[in-house]
Amino acid sequence: MRALKNRCRLTGLLLSVFIGTFVAPRAVFADDSNTDKSASNPPAKSAPEKIEAPAPLTERERWLLDQVEELKRRVAELESKANPPAASAAPAAEAPAAQPAPSNAANPSAALSHASLSPTPANSGSFSSSRDVAAVGPPQSPDQSAASAASAQPTEPFAYADWTWLNGNARNKDAVWDSKYFTPEFRVDTNYIEDYNQPKDHTMGGSTESFRNGEVQLEQLSFGGDLHVGNVRGRILTMFGLFATTTPRNDGSAGVGQWNLNDAYKYFSEAYGGYHFNVNHGLNIDAGIFVSYIGLFSYYNFDNWTYQPSFVSSNTPWFFNGVRVQWFPTDKLKIEPWFINGWQSYAKFNGHPGLGGQILYRPKPWISMVFNNYGMGTDTLGVPGRSRIHTDDSIEVRYYNHPENLGLDKMAFSLTGDLGCEYGGGVSCHGNTSGGPKQSFAGWMLYNRWWFHKDRYGITLGGGVLDNPGRYLTLLQPINGATAVSGSPYFPAYPGSIYKAWDGTLTFDWMPAQYITFRFESGYRHANVPYWSGRQGITPPGGNVGPVANNGVVGTGASYICTNGSASAVSNFAPSGLGFTVDNTGGAVAASCSEQYNVGGTTGWTAWQPDLRRGQAVNTIAIMVKF
Repeated sequence: MRALKNRCRLTGLLLSVFIGTFVAPRAVFADDSNTDKSASNPPAKSAPEKIEAPAPLTERERWLLDQVEELKRRVAELESKANPPAASAAPAAEAPAAQPAPSNAANPSAALSHASLSPTPANSGSFSSSRDVAAVGPPQSPDQSAASAASAQPTEPFAYADWTWLNGNARNKDAVWDSKYFTPEFRVDTNYIEDYNQPKDHTMGGSTESFRNGEVQLEQLSFGGDLHVGNVRGRILTMFGLFATTTPRNDGSAGVGQWNLNDAYKYFSEAYGGYHFNVNHGLNIDAGIFVSYIGLFSYYNFDNWTYQPSFVSSNTPWFFNGVRVQWFPTDKLKIEPWFINGWQSYAKFNGHPGLGGQILYRPKPWISMVFNNYGMGTDTLGVPGRSRIHTDDSIEVRYYNHPENLGLDKMAFSLTGDLGCEYGGGVSCHGNTSGGPKQSFAGWMLYNRWWFHKDRYGITLGGGVLDNPGRYLTLLQPINGATAVSGSPYFPAYPGSIYKAWDGTLTFDWMPAQYITFRFESGYRHANVPYWSGRQGITPPGGNVGPVANNGVVGTGASYICTNGSASAVSNFAPSGLGFTVDNTGGAVAASCSEQYNVGGTTGWTAWQPDLRRGQAVNTIAIMVKF
């Protein structure tokens, strides 16, 4: 009888350990509603005396029985207490609570075994998911679990807080669908933009987000996702819509050599593969095309607080082509060096590659700091001796956070400052010296955002300024089909040229679900020289004309154009590179057109020029979806 009694007592003890090991952690890791229910309705205590025989053993119970020898000491302690089951379950229940799962994870338990649902900042580089970082070891005994729970669980970088409030970071808290080897992603961005200048060719210049006036346009259609097989990782995201044309045309490196790289890469915004190493909190090595982090804002408008960012974002790179290493020495710090072909380029402009890197530091849930630096690259087409350096630094602070409020529930700001220059090849960084005219880039942008009604509504107010002598980072308008390869004599970028600008936007967002944003935005942009499309547009009568550019396939905008008002043709006047105003002194370009085409009784031919204005006011309506 005594042996039977001891066996029943031991069986009850083992079942109590089993319950404490499996049931209690699930209660801790459940979502908020389940946690509340568990708190208000604690589980009933087990009653060992009512158990006459053990239930059929599961695999887990058989493993526990194998550990009987290790539990003997524990059994002796528990038998001396009034309530053995409660005492044995407590350590197991408390262990997971020492490190709660991220608040933005839909399924916190997945953070230890499969995939974290913490959003990945698009502008900050995808850090390794917990499938790479938080590898789960073999089962531990209850004693081992209780002793090492606080230190045994690997932590995913930045997973200790919810970062969906950040400018440039997607706000999705849940993954629609995930699998062991692939996490899909789908994006759609459609807009309607009304430009108060009303260009008759519906063409807007000077932006990497706003392209057509008075039309419904598909800006982005992307699909792809993340692949993860063991420690092997990869990501692909396609790019269709206006982005597939408007982004590649800003890359002048396609004018070097053959193979039409703009066409080869135009349908991919991200495409890379790599490997994850279990070092510290993660070490990733990736090669291919990945998003740039310079300028704070994401390449994808869904992730941003505004549709049209200021110049220090819009005029800096959206992608790099090369190799990056992401090292996470702690769960709050990322150090990431880059070896890339150049400044937003598919290829090298000249002989040198670009070198750079990022430091991302998030010491608290309410602050994020990012520091980007770039150098060494010789990124001016046809000028091999000219090098570029650039620094881009941002801070984002959430200074008010009351998510329970139905009124104002959150406030945050972002501040970004950029400074850079070019040197060599006839230009210098420090004023007009013997090395040449000053060629630099200086700018900043500041935005403040307010969230209302549990993040259902958002308002953003902000803007920035830019000073870019030499115009080497000023976006070239598509005048007569001009690209970064062809250049344009109507808006040349030469040493000593001047460009200064400022802008401001007011944005209202309605976000009825985490996967969709309805955006309404008004903005104004101003430049010190004629720059924005005016009423007559930037397309010659009859459409784009002219010879193709340097590499034989890209761009048509390298020449002056003659017109009779209904048709247009190429002028044989050779541009000096100083612009139409200088070249047409005394009507030289107009006279050339008249002499060239007013023959055989034909009259009315003269020089054509685009209609450019100093200011641009726009209203934007956009519907953006991300799964």
